[in-house]
Amino acid sequence: MSVGQTPLKWIQNLFHTKWTRQRVSWAIAYIYTIYVAIGAVPPLRGTSAFSITAASALLVLLYIFHSFTNLSLKTASKFLIIAAVISYLWEFVGVETGFPFGPYSYTGALGVQLGPVPVFIPLIWCALGYFCMQASDYYIIASALMVTLDLSFDPVFSTSLHLWNWTGQTQYFGVPLTNFFGWFVASLTFYAVFYFSSRRPAKSSKRAIAFYYFFGLDNVVGDLVSGPLALAAASFIIFTLATAIVILLHRRKIVKSEMLMTEQVSSSTRLPVPSQ
Repeated sequence: MSVGQTPLKWIQNLFHTKWTRQRVSWAIAYIYTIYVAIGAVPPLRGTSAFSITAASALLVLLYIFHSFTNLSLKTASKFLIIAAVISYLWEFVGVETGFPFGPYSYTGALGVQLGPVPVFIPLIWCALGYFCMQASDYYIIASALMVTLDLSFDPVFSTSLHLWNWTGQTQYFGVPLTNFFGWFVASLTFYAVFYFSSRRPAKSSKRAIAFYYFFGLDNVVGDLVSGPLALAAASFIIFTLATAIVILLHRRKIVKSEMLMTEQVSSSTRLPVPSQ
């Protein structure tokens, strides 16, 4: 290799290292949260570039880029297929029977539908499911994080933006409580299938937890703009408590891992040395 080729080779190696891909992908994710927050400020609010449709489409693109950057091709593809198929099936059953979410129907505002469900909906499930999975060390907690997101945006999307309509009794800002039970069950279902098919344990990181909270704050801003003040206050409290719990569980898991490693090292040093 010539001297002139060395800098180019070094740059190529730099941008192909895992840590660089991770940092770049999370930086783009943080930029997305800034974009969503800016879109709530007049006069940008309501423009095509900052509409709910644009923000949702960008979230799906961000998810696809992020998952295929940080996971293997096989693992990312497996999650996409499992989460999309299972969430579609739950949505189909939900629209047709009212179980487990409660009675509702889509208005057609989300575009092309496959049966009673917009094609775009399973992709949103995939995106939200992926980032909640990245922010938690346990799949059951990731399912709970999915519910916290729906607690914030479902009242706005259904009652203010009329993307879907609830036709039964409601208890939480125009949304039935059964809906949140449904979100937990649907999320836990595709997480369970993904885990048993891939054997990949949930593993969070500080960057993922930070993104979850920033994204949650975006939802709080959306609630302030399009929903009642009480909803925004409830969302802020819920996201803050959920993030605090996730951080505590993450630290606890790290401490347990460090203690286990220390015990293993101590055990190895106490092994008797065979006589010569």
